[in-house]
Amino acid sequence: MSASKNSLTSIALMTVIACALGTLGGCATSPSSPAPVANILPLELALRVCDSGMPNCTGGTSFSLGSLRDLQVNVDWNNVPGGTHTQELTFLLPNGVLYQTVSHGFGLAEGALGAPSISDAMPVAGTYVTQRQLTGEWTVQVSLDGAVVGSQKIQLDP
Repeated sequence: MSASKNSLTSIALMTVIACALGTLGGCATSPSSPAPVANILPLELALRVCDSGMPNCTGGTSFSLGSLRDLQVNVDWNNVPGGTHTQELTFLLPNGVLYQTVSHGFGLAEGALGAPSISDAMPVAGTYVTQRQLTGEWTVQVSLDGAVVGSQKIQLDP
């Protein structure tokens, strides 16, 4: 009788597991409400690349190595979900090869959309860029949490 009781217990346990996994038809389930559909707004950004010596710059696309100290990149985000994020700026040489990456972590209140403004700079004066006259059309890529969100071409002239 003990072996029969263990068999019934095993069958009951397997039935409960199968119902929980949804592999057995005819299981009684309680109705559940559908998951709420999130009102997701598209992630947006405004990218401005400036000579760091220009206060309140509106952004530019062409810079002279002879007068450029730092390349300032300002990113104004919109509709960023709450949580901890990482913005990454990737500077690509005219031939597409990675020159430098700058990461910047930031946080926003959970449960809300934010509009942070993040500024970072790439030094130019006295670096490999000016020493080797790395002129031409560079690309600045902006990523958020590992996904490229936007980019801008800039011209570095002698």
